[in-house]
Amino acid sequence: MAGIERRVKGLDGLRALAVVLVFLSHKAHVDAVDVGKIGVWLFFLISGYLIIGELHRSRLRIEEQGARRAALLYVFFMKRALRIFPVYYLLLVALTIAHASFYQRDVDLGLAWHFVFLSNYWIGVVHDGWPGTVSHFWSLAVEQQFYLVAPFALLFVRASRHGLLCALVIGAAALAHLALYAEGAIEPLVYAFSPWNFAMLALGGALAIGGSSVTVRSRTASAAWLVAASAAVVGCALARAQCAACGAEPAQSMAMLPGVLDIALALSLGALFLWLVRCQDSLIVRALEVRPLAYLGTISYGFYLFHNLVPSRLGVAPGFYARLHVPDDAQTLIALALQFALAVLLAHLSWQLLEKRVLEWKRPCETAIRNRLPARAAADPT
Repeated sequence: MAGIERRVKGLDGLRALAVVLVFLSHKAHVDAVDVGKIGVWLFFLISGYLIIGELHRSRLRIEEQGARRAALLYVFFMKRALRIFPVYYLLLVALTIAHASFYQRDVDLGLAWHFVFLSNYWIGVVHDGWPGTVSHFWSLAVEQQFYLVAPFALLFVRASRHGLLCALVIGAAALAHLALYAEGAIEPLVYAFSPWNFAMLALGGALAIGGSSVTVRSRTASAAWLVAASAAVVGCALARAQCAACGAEPAQSMAMLPGVLDIALALSLGALFLWLVRCQDSLIVRALEVRPLAYLGTISYGFYLFHNLVPSRLGVAPGFYARLHVPDDAQTLIALALQFALAVLLAHLSWQLLEKRVLEWKRPCETAIRNRLPARAAADPT
């Protein structure tokens, strides 16, 4: 029987933590740990878990209940368009006008690439660098490319093969990721255009498909930590396989070490994520459900869009702080707090005035599509 979608507690709070990590990377310039990468990968995990899980359940409905594949495709793209396009394109239009007039006129922002969701390709392959304050749009391009491919890959393939499909994507992307390091690819290319970004989405999907069959909490926790413990071993095995396939020199093998660490980190995040979604009564999940944190997760899309556009000089007033005898560390924290507060305010206004109202159209649009393309009496044989 087709799986029933249920609300997974803690995901909004996890989104909030992810977007805070990205904010700290861009605004606080935390270098000791790549918190921005962790934040973006958490977003990819959540998206893969929700979107691939939804498509997996939709395929089960096709096979068991005779649901129309065309209707499910229309519903999927309608929901994604309503969620992504309105605020994104309004922001891009505003940025285009501002850029032509006064905003970062000396920087090639690559706005045309952002309009067609090819930011990751432009940053990693064409531009070979980070394009000013819109560089974070690359992750939105990855997600949109995923949305274009995933429904056709999953709704046209039997549900029993979805787990294998996710595993193949993860394996192939891991080898490609290591190959980029072995060839000495530049950092923006590895960061923004590596296939491993799609592997994170596939990993979230694999957890949605495989994790749903685990019903005992202790077994889930044990499995999660087993995955985390074996992550480095898997990464090393992939690196050795890549070296053997390419005849890599020792220097190339060492160059792939960051890729191995990336894979180990990603699998560890996946293990932690699996534990969170399966242990819904844990203290950590209850903490993630705290209302302010959950609300930040709700408006995290707007926060992600706007945060890097907040002026980095906001709250920076060393002369004023010196007269008040404010310590240097406190000055930095005050500036970050003001920038964070402005990003939250912009995201809140975007959610209340635009995003929330647009999303109210989802239900009537879905009803109209299903009425026009009702379920068939017989299941789709393909």
